Amino acid sequence: MKTYLDHAAVTVADIEWTMKLFEDILGMKETRRKEKDSKLTMLWLDGGIQLVAAPEDSAAGRGHHLGLVVDDIPSALAALKAVPGVHGIAGKPEKWIQLPDGLTLELFQAKDGAIDAALGNKLK
Repeated sequence: MKTYLDHAAVTVADIEWTMKLFEDILGMKETRRKEKDSKLTMLWLDGGIQLVAAPEDSAAGRGHHLGLVVDDIPSALAALKAVPGVHGIAGKPEKWIQLPDGLTLELFQAKDGAIDAALGNKLK
């Protein structure tokens, strides 16, 4: 048997803010969205992440953390920590980052070509 992660869905307090962080800093692009009454309720990003707008009880359905493979971990950490409210986690290695709404990211350094291979891109 072989298994892989199709996607991870996490509840976030501000879906628009979180989408912008993932797009602008981590380079992940929107692949699909769902709206209700002209309000963004769910958003899918390439790489297998689904963001879900928090209901009134913002803890409902919250995931523990997202493990993300990045192509340049020092640059990713610096860019993330430059965003107001984003910070490292006391007692954890530097690769652990927490967003203002409590979503936690664990970053991993990609091996050469690993991200392109995982996303199905052809290398030139």
